[in-house]
Amino acid sequence: MILGIDIGSTTTKFVLMDNNNIVDYEIKNLGVVVDENELLNMIEEFKKGRNVEKTVATGYGRHKISFVEKVVPEVIALGKGANYFFKEAEGLIDIGGQDSKVLKLKDGQVVDFILSDKCAAGTGKFLEKCIDILNLDKDINEYSSKNHSKISSMCAVFAETEIISLLSKKTPKEEIIMGVYDSISNRIIPMVKRMKLENIVFSGGVAKNSVLIKVLEAKLEKKLLIPKEPQIVCCVGACLLALS
Repeated sequence: MILGIDIGSTTTKFVLMDNNNIVDYEIKNLGVVVDENELLNMIEEFKKGRNVEKTVATGYGRHKISFVEKVVPEVIALGKGANYFFKEAEGLIDIGGQDSKVLKLKDGQVVDFILSDKCAAGTGKFLEKCIDILNLDKDINEYSSKNHSKISSMCAVFAETEIISLLSKKTPKEEIIMGVYDSISNRIIPMVKRMKLENIVFSGGVAKNSVLIKVLEAKLEKKLLIPKEPQIVCCVGACLLALS
Protein backbone atom coordinates (compact mmCIF):
# COMPACT_ATOMS: atom_id res chain seq x y z
CA MET A 1 0.00 0.00 0.00
CA ILE A 2 0.98 3.62 -0.64
CA LEU A 3 0.51 6.36 1.95
CA GLY A 4 0.05 9.87 0.61
CA ILE A 5 0.47 12.97 2.79
CA ASP A 6 -0.72 16.36 1.57
CA ILE A 7 0.32 19.21 3.87
CA GLY A 8 -1.62 22.31 2.93
CA SER A 9 -1.47 25.74 4.50
CA THR A 10 -4.47 25.01 6.76
CA THR A 11 -5.16 21.25 6.60
CA THR A 12 -3.22 18.01 6.31
CA LYS A 13 -4.63 15.02 4.43
CA PHE A 14 -3.67 11.33 4.60
CA VAL A 15 -4.71 8.84 1.92
CA LEU A 16 -3.98 5.13 1.82
CA MET A 17 -4.18 3.42 -1.59
CA ASP A 18 -3.81 -0.17 -2.74
CA ASN A 19 -3.79 -1.08 -6.45
CA ASN A 20 -5.33 2.26 -7.42
CA ASN A 21 -8.11 1.86 -4.85
CA ILE A 22 -8.63 4.26 -1.95
CA VAL A 23 -8.47 2.17 1.22
CA ASP A 24 -8.86 4.99 3.74
CA TYR A 25 -8.32 8.72 4.21
CA GLU A 26 -8.26 11.29 6.97
CA ILE A 27 -8.31 15.10 7.07
CA LYS A 28 -6.70 16.99 9.95
CA ASN A 29 -7.30 20.69 10.67
CA LEU A 30 -3.57 21.29 11.01
CA GLY A 31 -1.54 22.80 8.21
CA VAL A 32 2.06 23.63 7.44
CA VAL A 33 2.74 24.77 11.02
CA VAL A 34 2.31 21.20 12.32
CA ASP A 35 5.36 19.86 14.18
CA GLU A 36 7.07 16.95 12.39
CA ASN A 37 7.01 14.71 15.48
CA GLU A 38 3.31 15.43 15.99
CA LEU A 39 2.71 14.66 12.31
CA LEU A 40 4.65 11.41 12.60
CA ASN A 41 2.53 10.32 15.58
CA MET A 42 -0.68 11.03 13.63
CA ILE A 43 0.61 9.03 10.66
CA GLU A 44 1.63 6.07 12.82
CA GLU A 45 -1.87 6.01 14.32
CA PHE A 46 -3.48 6.27 10.87
CA LYS A 47 -1.51 3.41 9.30
CA LYS A 48 -1.56 1.13 12.37
CA GLY A 49 -1.96 -2.53 11.36
CA ARG A 50 -1.44 -1.76 7.66
CA ASN A 51 1.49 -2.75 5.49
CA VAL A 52 2.68 0.54 3.95
CA GLU A 53 5.42 0.02 1.38
CA LYS A 54 6.02 3.63 0.41
CA THR A 55 5.16 7.11 1.70
CA VAL A 56 4.85 10.13 -0.59
CA ALA A 57 4.39 13.81 0.30
CA THR A 58 2.90 16.74 -1.58
CA GLY A 59 1.36 20.11 -0.86
CA TYR A 60 2.48 23.45 0.51
CA GLY A 61 4.56 21.89 3.30
CA ARG A 62 5.85 18.82 1.49
CA HIS A 63 9.54 19.68 1.96
CA LYS A 64 9.31 19.80 5.75
CA ILE A 65 8.76 16.01 5.96
CA SER A 66 12.06 14.13 6.22
CA PHE A 67 10.73 10.56 6.54
CA VAL A 68 9.08 10.07 3.10
CA GLU A 69 10.50 8.15 0.14
CA LYS A 70 9.15 10.54 -2.49
CA VAL A 71 8.08 14.19 -2.78
CA VAL A 72 5.93 15.40 -5.69
CA PRO A 73 4.77 18.90 -6.73
CA GLU A 74 1.12 19.59 -5.90
CA VAL A 75 0.28 20.90 -9.39
CA ILE A 76 1.25 17.57 -10.99
CA ALA A 77 -0.49 15.61 -8.21
CA LEU A 78 -3.69 17.65 -8.67
CA GLY A 79 -3.80 16.77 -12.36
CA LYS A 80 -3.32 13.08 -11.65
CA GLY A 81 -5.94 13.14 -8.90
CA ALA A 82 -8.50 14.96 -11.06
CA ASN A 83 -8.11 12.29 -13.75
CA TYR A 84 -8.60 9.54 -11.16
CA PHE A 85 -11.99 10.89 -10.09
CA PHE A 86 -13.11 12.08 -13.53
CA LYS A 87 -11.54 10.54 -16.64
CA GLU A 88 -13.13 13.27 -18.75
CA ALA A 89 -11.42 16.07 -16.78
CA GLU A 90 -9.85 18.74 -19.00
CA GLY A 91 -9.34 21.36 -16.33
CA LEU A 92 -9.21 21.91 -12.59
CA ILE A 93 -9.90 24.76 -10.18
CA ASP A 94 -8.25 24.46 -6.79
CA ILE A 95 -8.84 27.17 -4.20
CA GLY A 96 -6.36 26.58 -1.41
CA GLY A 97 -5.69 28.40 1.82
CA GLN A 98 -2.83 30.50 0.41
CA ASP A 99 -3.36 30.45 -3.36
CA SER A 100 -5.69 29.60 -6.21
CA LYS A 101 -4.74 27.37 -9.13
CA VAL A 102 -6.33 26.68 -12.50
CA LEU A 103 -4.94 23.75 -14.48
CA LYS A 104 -5.36 22.62 -18.08
CA LEU A 105 -5.25 18.83 -18.35
CA LYS A 106 -4.88 16.13 -20.97
CA ASP A 107 -5.21 12.50 -19.84
CA GLY A 108 -4.23 13.43 -16.30
CA GLN A 109 -1.17 15.40 -17.39
CA VAL A 110 -0.90 19.12 -16.67
CA VAL A 111 -0.22 20.92 -19.95
CA ASP A 112 -0.62 24.45 -18.59
CA PHE A 113 -1.55 26.19 -15.35
CA ILE A 114 -2.06 29.58 -13.74
CA LEU A 115 -1.17 30.21 -10.11
CA SER A 116 -2.54 33.19 -8.20
CA ASP A 117 -0.59 33.65 -4.97
CA LYS A 118 0.23 37.37 -4.86
CA CYS A 119 -2.66 38.27 -2.54
CA ALA A 120 -4.83 36.42 -0.03
CA ALA A 121 -8.01 37.67 -1.75
CA GLY A 122 -9.59 34.84 -3.70
CA THR A 123 -8.23 32.13 -1.41
CA GLY A 124 -9.76 29.87 1.21
CA LYS A 125 -8.03 31.85 3.96
CA PHE A 126 -9.70 35.04 2.72
CA LEU A 127 -13.11 33.35 2.77
CA GLU A 128 -12.43 31.98 6.26
CA LYS A 129 -11.47 35.47 7.50
CA CYS A 130 -14.63 37.00 6.00
CA ILE A 131 -16.78 34.33 7.66
CA ASP A 132 -15.11 35.16 11.01
CA ILE A 133 -15.72 38.90 10.59
CA LEU A 134 -19.37 38.27 9.73
CA ASN A 135 -19.65 35.88 12.70
CA LEU A 136 -21.58 33.33 10.67
CA ASP A 137 -22.19 30.70 13.32
CA LYS A 138 -24.44 28.42 11.25
CA ASP A 139 -23.76 26.15 8.31
CA ILE A 140 -22.18 28.51 5.76
CA ASN A 141 -24.22 26.87 2.98
CA GLU A 142 -27.39 28.32 4.53
CA TYR A 143 -26.35 31.89 3.74
CA SER A 144 -27.56 32.85 0.30
CA SER A 145 -29.25 35.88 -1.24
CA LYS A 146 -30.38 37.13 -4.65
CA ASN A 147 -28.73 40.44 -3.79
CA HIS A 148 -25.04 40.88 -3.12
CA SER A 149 -22.88 43.68 -1.80
CA LYS A 150 -20.05 44.92 -3.96
CA ILE A 151 -16.60 44.11 -2.57
CA SER A 152 -14.53 46.24 -4.93
CA SER A 153 -11.04 46.03 -3.40
CA MET A 154 -8.50 43.67 -4.99
CA CYS A 155 -6.62 43.55 -1.66
CA ALA A 156 -7.72 41.17 1.11
CA VAL A 157 -6.93 43.71 3.85
CA PHE A 158 -8.96 46.48 2.23
CA ALA A 159 -11.75 44.01 1.40
CA GLU A 160 -12.02 43.24 5.12
CA THR A 161 -12.34 46.98 5.77
CA GLU A 162 -15.16 47.13 3.22
CA ILE A 163 -16.97 44.29 4.98
CA ILE A 164 -16.70 46.01 8.37
CA SER A 165 -18.05 49.21 6.78
CA LEU A 166 -20.99 47.30 5.27
CA LEU A 167 -21.77 45.77 8.67
CA SER A 168 -21.77 49.24 10.25
CA LYS A 169 -24.43 50.23 7.71
CA LYS A 170 -26.53 47.24 8.81
CA THR A 171 -26.18 45.50 5.45
CA PRO A 172 -27.59 41.94 5.75
CA LYS A 173 -24.88 39.35 6.26
CA GLU A 174 -26.35 37.22 3.46
CA GLU A 175 -25.76 40.06 0.98
CA ILE A 176 -22.21 40.63 2.23
CA ILE A 177 -21.18 36.97 1.97
CA MET A 178 -22.66 36.82 -1.53
CA GLY A 179 -20.45 39.81 -2.34
CA VAL A 180 -17.46 37.85 -1.01
CA TYR A 181 -18.36 34.88 -3.23
CA ASP A 182 -18.70 37.24 -6.18
CA SER A 183 -15.29 38.73 -5.41
CA ILE A 184 -13.63 35.29 -5.20
CA SER A 185 -15.27 34.05 -8.39
CA ASN A 186 -14.23 37.21 -10.26
CA ARG A 187 -10.61 36.26 -9.59
CA ILE A 188 -11.08 32.66 -10.75
CA ILE A 189 -13.24 33.13 -13.87
CA PRO A 190 -10.65 35.07 -15.95
CA MET A 191 -8.09 32.33 -15.25
CA VAL A 192 -10.52 29.65 -16.47
CA LYS A 193 -11.52 31.61 -19.57
CA ARG A 194 -7.90 32.25 -20.45
CA MET A 195 -7.37 28.47 -20.49
CA LYS A 196 -10.59 27.82 -22.47
CA LEU A 197 -11.47 24.85 -20.25
CA GLU A 198 -14.25 22.28 -20.40
CA ASN A 199 -15.05 19.44 -17.96
CA ILE A 200 -13.63 21.29 -14.96
CA VAL A 201 -12.97 19.59 -11.63
CA PHE A 202 -13.33 21.73 -8.50
CA SER A 203 -11.06 20.61 -5.65
CA GLY A 204 -10.07 21.79 -2.19
CA GLY A 205 -12.04 22.52 0.97
CA VAL A 206 -13.77 25.52 -0.63
CA ALA A 207 -15.36 23.07 -3.10
CA LYS A 208 -17.65 21.99 -0.22
CA ASN A 209 -19.34 25.39 -0.29
CA SER A 210 -22.55 24.79 -2.26
CA VAL A 211 -23.38 28.50 -2.64
CA LEU A 212 -19.96 29.37 -4.09
CA ILE A 213 -20.31 26.41 -6.45
CA LYS A 214 -23.58 27.86 -7.77
CA VAL A 215 -21.96 31.30 -8.20
CA LEU A 216 -19.04 29.83 -10.18
CA GLU A 217 -21.30 27.63 -12.31
CA ALA A 218 -23.57 30.56 -13.14
CA LYS A 219 -20.63 32.70 -14.26
CA LEU A 220 -19.00 29.86 -16.21
CA GLU A 221 -22.34 28.66 -17.62
CA LYS A 222 -21.27 25.06 -17.03
CA LYS A 223 -21.48 22.43 -14.29
CA LEU A 224 -18.39 21.71 -12.24
CA LEU A 225 -17.18 18.18 -11.51
CA ILE A 226 -16.84 17.76 -7.76
CA PRO A 227 -15.50 14.61 -6.04
CA LYS A 228 -17.36 13.23 -3.04
CA GLU A 229 -14.40 14.40 -0.93
CA PRO A 230 -12.76 17.29 -2.84
CA GLN A 231 -10.00 17.80 -0.26
CA ILE A 232 -8.14 14.57 -1.08
CA VAL A 233 -7.69 15.06 -4.85
CA CYS A 234 -4.06 16.20 -4.54
CA CYS A 235 -3.21 13.45 -2.04
CA VAL A 236 -4.70 10.75 -4.25
CA GLY A 237 -2.70 12.10 -7.18
CA ALA A 238 0.50 11.89 -5.12
CA CYS A 239 -0.22 8.23 -4.33
CA LEU A 240 -0.78 7.47 -8.03
CA LEU A 241 2.50 9.15 -8.93
CA ALA A 242 4.28 7.02 -6.33
CA LEU A 243 2.68 3.88 -7.77
CA SER A 244 3.77 4.65 -11.34
